[in-house]
Amino acid sequence: MRAVRTDLAAYRGAVAELAPRVRLGDGVDAIVVVGGRGAWWDRLEGAAAFVVDEPDPAPVEVHERLRALGAPVAVTRRRLRPDVAADASGAFKAPRHVVVDAWGGRAEAESLLRDAVGWARVLAGGPGRIVSRVDTGRATTLATSNDAGAGASSTSAISGGTGGVMTATALGPQRVEVRVDSASPLCEVAFDDEEGRRTARVRRESPERLALRRIVDALDSGSALSDLTELGADDAVVRRLS
Repeated sequence: MRAVRTDLAAYRGAVAELAPRVRLGDGVDAIVVVGGRGAWWDRLEGAAAFVVDEPDPAPVEVHERLRALGAPVAVTRRRLRPDVAADASGAFKAPRHVVVDAWGGRAEAESLLRDAVGWARVLAGGPGRIVSRVDTGRATTLATSNDAGAGASSTSAISGGTGGVMTATALGPQRVEVRVDSASPLCEVAFDDEEGRRTARVRRESPERLALRRIVDALDSGSALSDLTELGADDAVVRRLS
């Protein structure tokens, strides 16, 4: 049984759901849940593993330092869940272009852009290099291209409210549409091709339970998680030329 240290109510609820695999507790062998506001990377110490909840974008040099952390880290990104990303990317042919549009409050504009870039990476089949960047008073658009020849356009726009809404569309032999809305816990993934339209199964597991389950699985199996690597790649695109 793994101990989990957290003050966040949603994660405490997830611990109860995952019993007896986990329990609330402390110690050097515990899993620590770290809030992602501010310098979250400075709080990744004194534990066997970590969950970082909705991290703010971090500088490139921080991610370079985190490569030597030596402890598994699961990252909770509610707009870019790993299970939904796997559903969206696991059954489609390579696209020629990806378009991602996100809109939300000004305070989260950079995080929204980072998650939009993340969806572009997922749907295009790999991280991209910046081709151009356009900033206005209310929006930022990044154009990227990857080694597979897929181009992507990622836009984050300022609108009312908080949390954000995101739509991602991959265009090619098959069309893939993803919609994420902070007002709903459920993400939508749909595919269109010559056989018609179908939708992926709805993922109903809470993001907190998903993160804890993935970090426990990683500890039990000794397998690595790619969450920090993927976060670092998306942060690097957003921070470059910013």
